[in-house]
Amino acid sequence: MTDQLYTTHDISRLLQVDPSTVSKWIDRGILMAFRTPGGHRRVRSADLRTFLITHQMPVPEELGSSTVRLLVVDDERQVLDAIKRVFKPYANQVELQTTTSGVEALLLVSEQKPHGMLIDLNMPDIDGIEVCRRIRARKQMEGVRLITMTSAHSPEVVEQSKQAGAVACLPKPLDVQQVLDLFRVPLALGGTDAAVKR
Repeated sequence: MTDQLYTTHDISRLLQVDPSTVSKWIDRGILMAFRTPGGHRRVRSADLRTFLITHQMPVPEELGSSTVRLLVVDDERQVLDAIKRVFKPYANQVELQTTTSGVEALLLVSEQKPHGMLIDLNMPDIDGIEVCRRIRARKQMEGVRLITMTSAHSPEVVEQSKQAGAVACLPKPLDVQQVLDLFRVPLALGGTDAAVKR
């Protein structure tokens, strides 16, 4: 699918909102746009889809599928393999990318611009809290939903994660349903047991 360009009026018609609302989203930097040489704003369809998914708004059919792109960061390869397995039934809704390094995750998030990240808190190079802080420090990444995960789940860890900019901190083993709920992904398949077994 080619990346179609939309004007603020196209978007206001598509989403049934006032054009000034669309302009405010662009001015605040939450909807990515660029200016033509004539000074008109244009939004790429991929950026509009990312904006809608991130803000849990319905994606109009003309924008294509509402697949959620998720970057998973965990230094244990077997955990990543387990997460891939439990997400397999939802492959048409969630596109997974994985890495074992917090440092690499910081590079990938800029390149791939995922809708969300699942970040293990306990990693050797830089821990999950620091990964969250560094991503939250970048204005252009404010749309990425950060979710931390840990096997040492506690109210303190949840609070630390939220202060670092995460929307949630999930216990391991991971419950796929909880992750999908955070993106409001409708379940096409009634996955019976969606928890990752370790």
